[in-house]
Amino acid sequence: MWVTKAFQDLTLEELYEIYRVRSAVFVEEQKIVYADPDENDKQALHLFEINDGVITAYARIFKDGDHVTFGRVLTTSAVCGTGKGKELLQHILDVVKNEFAGAEIEIDAQAHAVGYYEKGGFTVTSEPFIEAGIDHIKMTYPA
Repeated sequence: MWVTKAFQDLTLEELYEIYRVRSAVFVEEQKIVYADPDENDKQALHLFEINDGVITAYARIFKDGDHVTFGRVLTTSAVCGTGKGKELLQHILDVVKNEFAGAEIEIDAQAHAVGYYEKGGFTVTSEPFIEAGIDHIKMTYPA
């Protein structure tokens, strides 16, 4: 079941599961060292698929200046190769369209995921740069 909630509407169990799955994917699997959670969690809409209390896909979406951004995009190994990532990106775009109508999207994409975002209609707008020890590239999606 797909769910979209503001931070203050998350249950304690949902919040715990969000932090658990983000830690499992980004810290344990990808070995990224960064501050998570951060202040953006409080202003973000949290989009996730949850079944039997377990999140298998997740992203957070929020306004950042004159544009919308999203991040912490993940699918777990349990759904790898099932098309869940494509489904997640479509849900992200739908939420942005409904909640932030007319806003351009700008993201800092991990370099290895550029093709994933390009297939979804995003365009590369920068040279690679390092963020949290990983190559990233700025990408945009038109308003």
